[in-house]
Amino acid sequence: MKVADALKILGLERNPSGSQLKSAYKKLALEFHPDRNPGDPEAERRFKQIVIAHETLKNPKRSADRATPRGRKSARQRGEYEEKWEDIFSHIFRSAREPEDKQKSAPGDLHAQVEVTLEELTRDSEKEVSVSRRVRCASCEGSGFEAGAQRSACPACKGAGEVRYRQGLAELWVPCSACDGSGEHTGEACRACMGEGVTSRRENVMLAIPAAAKEGAQIKLKGKGDEDARTGEAGDLIVTVRAKPHPLFQREGNDILLDLPVSFSQAALGHEALIPTLKDARKIKIPAGIQSGREFRLKGEGLSPAGGRNTGDLRIRVIVETPTKLSERQREILAEFQEISSPSTHPRTRSFLEKMRGLLE
Repeated sequence: MKVADALKILGLERNPSGSQLKSAYKKLALEFHPDRNPGDPEAERRFKQIVIAHETLKNPKRSADRATPRGRKSARQRGEYEEKWEDIFSHIFRSAREPEDKQKSAPGDLHAQVEVTLEELTRDSEKEVSVSRRVRCASCEGSGFEAGAQRSACPACKGAGEVRYRQGLAELWVPCSACDGSGEHTGEACRACMGEGVTSRRENVMLAIPAAAKEGAQIKLKGKGDEDARTGEAGDLIVTVRAKPHPLFQREGNDILLDLPVSFSQAALGHEALIPTLKDARKIKIPAGIQSGREFRLKGEGLSPAGGRNTGDLRIRVIVETPTKLSERQREILAEFQEISSPSTHPRTRSFLEKMRGLLE
């Protein structure tokens, strides 16, 4: 790694002092330490870069592309240290994945869902969302220890504040995540949080939902996620919008669909129907002889996103309903109607029969 790249990774100016290098390394190494970011590949990648950058700047006389952990490397061993690096990192990451009795929380996003009706999506609206958050313990300020508790050397690093990892000649020191690099520890856990450094708290937050929000849309509330026990920094609350099923309407994009059942006689003779919209009720005229599946549109009666662009329509689909459970008198009337019907009254049937005869001849 080049010195310039190492400085950039650690956020340092040229020729930093030893204390500046140590402070920057400790802060970043703890932030991206695998103990605090289990299973996070991006954190692992950043942690590797930080460690290698630190080793590069600690030993500036080494060749920029041959920066290695502590130890000597001969020309005959070229390439060996790269393997040692991976061995050491694998050991660190494997340790981080092993379960521990107590894990302090890391900054994390919370996820929740909110259910909205189609009527609510016709305008900008607000919904209250209840979430359970992990917040930094006010009693111990996230340390997990009782105030005034007698401190002793951290058992993880034996008071050094650093943990050594070694593989053959390769060696590196990583800030101890158990004590934040302080080297101190106390066995007296905070009674308020049981040593976790965080406590659970249920909060109600108001969520602004834009008009015509899409199904599955995610709305982010900054700083409303879980807090980190050490720093107090909070993740975000990410709320997914879910549409509540409507008894009459369906949504397609910004259009609203309505299936309108009409009787056989209403379809044949014509009909004036009262239909609901998302805002009120309207009357529409059903022309005589309408066929099942025919659609009408009421322009602008669908959902309208902010700014009024791409406003949807209300699409009304006529469904001609075949009568069931007929009375004797109804059967007689329909039978008589069938007898006096002719191809002229059923043009689709006539067309179908003519095409079928053509295929059979």
